[in-house]
Amino acid sequence: MKKYLEIKKQPLLYHTERSFFKALSFSAKEHGFKGAFSRFRFLTNRLFDHVLQVVSRVMPFSSFRANLQRARGVTIGKRTHIGPMVTIDDVYPYFVIIGDNVSIAGQNFILTHSKPMTYHKKISEAYVAPVIIENNVWVAINVTILPGVRIGEGSVIAAGSVVTKDIPPFVFAAGIPAKPIKDISEKLKHNYSEKRFKALMAKRKEMGYEGK
Repeated sequence: MKKYLEIKKQPLLYHTERSFFKALSFSAKEHGFKGAFSRFRFLTNRLFDHVLQVVSRVMPFSSFRANLQRARGVTIGKRTHIGPMVTIDDVYPYFVIIGDNVSIAGQNFILTHSKPMTYHKKISEAYVAPVIIENNVWVAINVTILPGVRIGEGSVIAAGSVVTKDIPPFVFAAGIPAKPIKDISEKLKHNYSEKRFKALMAKRKEMGYEGK
């Protein structure tokens, strides 16, 4: 999808269901398409993005899946594994930033926006926010990551979890919502220089996690 928004948390309009042609006109404007043939350009852009998403989900090789997601605008680092049936936000894929040496297992959902119907505007905001998965993170199977989340370096997200808030570095997190349940820093320490390890531990402390 066309990159027209700055990558930071910002409000969106609430959703109102419309007929196809009215929705097409409204969405083209909402996504920054202006001028001649704006509706056609939006539609072809949207369809191309959808095809990349669908093909990436069923492609049998991780490197191909990663490259297809990069083509959508997702930032993906080096030596990162993307499993089968992974869905990365259909509308704002460029709000997803994935680091180096990350393992994203199959059947995961990474979402960067929430756009409820106008009916629910009193109980839920409509917004888009980046998802950042730092280096060396392992996301197990069937995990859902919600908008605005940062997963700290080296952390592991257990199968079936729903990540709704930031996860500090070097923890094993699990649950709905996912929370740190185990400190794994000592087992990962050998992968880092002393300086780098101390910096990440200080970052973790700033996030309010003292270890368990």
